[in-house]
Amino acid sequence: MRAAAGLLLLSAAGALLTVSLFSGESVSDSRLFWIGVFAEALGFGAVALGLAGLVPVAVPRRAGLLALGLVTAFVCWNGVTMIWSIAPDRSWAYLNRGAVYVAFALLGLVVAANVRMPARVVAGGLGALLFGVVGWALLGKVFPSLFPDGARVARLRDPIGYWNALALACALALPLGLWAATRREWRRVVRLAGVVLLYLAVIALVLTFSRAGILVAAVGALCWLVFVPAVRLESFGALVVSVVPASAVAGWASTRAGLVDDGQSYAARRADGGWFALAVVLGFAAVVLASLWTDRLDRRLADETRRRLWVRRIAVGVGALVVAGVVAVSAASGGPGAWLREFRGGGEVGNSARLGSLSSNNRWEWWKEAWQVFEQKPAGGKGAATFAISRLRVRKGSTVTQEPHNLALQALSETGIVGFLLGVGAVLAMLAASWRSIVRLRGPERAAAVALAIGVPLYLLHALADIDFDFVAVSAPVFFVGGLLVGLGGDVRPVRARPLVAATVAAGLLAAVYSLTAPWLAANRTSDAYAASSPAAAASDARDAAGLNPFAVEPIWALAIAYEGVRDNADAVKQYERATRLQPENPDTWVQLGEYELLECDVFPAYRALNHAYTLDPFGPTGVPGGPLDQARSYVEKRATCRR
Repeated sequence: MRAAAGLLLLSAAGALLTVSLFSGESVSDSRLFWIGVFAEALGFGAVALGLAGLVPVAVPRRAGLLALGLVTAFVCWNGVTMIWSIAPDRSWAYLNRGAVYVAFALLGLVVAANVRMPARVVAGGLGALLFGVVGWALLGKVFPSLFPDGARVARLRDPIGYWNALALACALALPLGLWAATRREWRRVVRLAGVVLLYLAVIALVLTFSRAGILVAAVGALCWLVFVPAVRLESFGALVVSVVPASAVAGWASTRAGLVDDGQSYAARRADGGWFALAVVLGFAAVVLASLWTDRLDRRLADETRRRLWVRRIAVGVGALVVAGVVAVSAASGGPGAWLREFRGGGEVGNSARLGSLSSNNRWEWWKEAWQVFEQKPAGGKGAATFAISRLRVRKGSTVTQEPHNLALQALSETGIVGFLLGVGAVLAMLAASWRSIVRLRGPERAAAVALAIGVPLYLLHALADIDFDFVAVSAPVFFVGGLLVGLGGDVRPVRARPLVAATVAAGLLAAVYSLTAPWLAANRTSDAYAASSPAAAASDARDAAGLNPFAVEPIWALAIAYEGVRDNADAVKQYERATRLQPENPDTWVQLGEYELLECDVFPAYRALNHAYTLDPFGPTGVPGGPLDQARSYVEKRATCRR
C-alpha cells in the first residue's frame, strides 16, 4: 500500500514539476491556475488523508513544524493585506500563488514519508528534469524558431520564459550534477551524465548573461565542496573537466553576433546556431575524454593522505587565482569605491557588456523606492504585490517594473514589518530544519539531501536581486524540496486518526481551490465581455466577472464600455467612478475616468480626474506633453468649446 501510494505521489509530483519547469508562462495567473489546482489537490489532499490515518505521513520535528507554520503564516498575511491593499485583486493573486507553493511543500512532506530512499530518488529526478530544461534551452540557440521571439531576442530564457529564472535553474543544477558525478558506487555512465549536466548548465548559465545567476552558481558549487568533504577531489575533477570546456564554448559563443546580439536576422541566428551546435558537440567530446581520464586518476589516488594533499593544492591554487583576479580587476577599475558608484548609477546594460559591468540595471533605484514605500506605511505595507502601483508616486523616471527585485524589500514595502518578520522567521526556520534533517541522515541519503538542500539558500540569495517568487518554474521545485527536507527530519509513521483536523485541512483545500478558481473565471468572463457580440451580452459577462472578483477593476471597465456601446453615458461614468473608489491610489482608474469624461466633453471633471492621475504618477500617460491632461487643461484655461 505504501509503495503504491509513494509511486503515485512521486509520479504526480514529477508531472507537476515538469509542467512548471517547462512552462514559459508560469508567471501568469492563468497558467498558475492549472498547476495550482492539481498541486493543492495533491498536497492538501494527501495531508488530509494522512491525518485521517489512511496513509503514512512524516511528522516533522519542532524546527520543521515551525518552518511550515511560518511559511503558511507569511502566505496568509499576504491575504490579510487585502483589507487595506491599494490593489486588493493583486494581493489576492499573490495569496493564491503562495498557497500553491505551500501545497508543493506539503506534497514534498508526504513524498518523504511514502517513497523509499526519498532524497536519492528526488535528487535524481530533479537532476534529470533540469538536464532536460538546460538541454532544451540550448537547443533554442541551434533552432531559434523553437521559442517565441527566439529569432529576435538573444538572451537565453526559454523554456522558463525569463533569463534570470533560467539562470537560477542552471545554478540549482550544479549541486545535483556534482552529486551525480561523484557517486563512487554508481556506474560510470551515471557519473558521466552528472558531468555533462555541469557542462551544459554552465554554457546555458553564461548565455543567460545573468550576473546574479553566475554568482549564485559559484556559491552553490562552493557549498557542495564545503559540506561534502569526502568527495572533494572528485568534485574538483568534475568541475575542471566540465567548466573549462563549457567556458571555452560559451566564450566563443559570446563573440558571435547571431548568438548574443538582439535584432540579428533569422538567417544570421541559424548560421551561428549551426556553428554553436558543432562547438557544443566538440566540447562534449572533450568532457567525455577528460572524465574518463579523471576516473583513472581517482583510482590511483586511493590513499586518503594523498587525496587530502591534492585537495589542499587545488584549493590553494583556485584561491590564489580568485585573489589575483579580484586584485587585477580592482586595479583596472578603480577599486571598491568605483564599483559602488557603478552599481548605483547607470541604466540598462546590453548583452555584450553585461558580464563586465557592475551596474545594478536600475535595481538600486527600485530598492530605494521600496524603502520609501515602506516608510509610508511601515506596519502592514501597501498590500501584497502592489509595488508596481505604490512606486509610481515616488519613482524618478519612466522605467517600468512589477517588483523591486529584492524579496526582503518587497516584503517590507508590500506587507510591512509584520510580513517581513514572518518571512525572515520562515527562512531561518527552514534552513535550521534542513540542517537538522541532513545531520540525521547517513550515507548516500545524506549526500543527496545536501545536493537538494543547497538549492534552498541559493534560491533565497538569488531572490535578493530578482523576482523568483513570481515564477512557478523555480519556486515550485524549491518549495517541494523544502517540504521534503522537513519530512526527512521527521518521524514516518501512521498517525492516530484525527477526523476534525483532517476535515479542517480538507476545508482548507476547498477554500484554496475556490480562491484560485474565482479570479480565473473572472478574467475569462472579462475577456468574454470584450469579445461579446452585443452590449447586453458584454454587460452580463462583465457583471458576472465583477461578482466573481469584486476586487478587480477590469470587469468594471468592461461594464463601462458595455454602457458606452448603448450610449448610456451616465451609467458608464458611474462605473469609471466606481473603479476609482475601489482602487483610489491606482492612477489607471483616474486616467480611464478622465479620458472618458474628456471624450464626452465634460472638461472640468476630466481635468480633475486626469490631474489627480498625474499626482499619483507624474511619469504616466498624463505626464506626456500634449496628452489628455494638457488637452483638458487647455479647454479649462481657455474656456474653449469642446467638440466631440
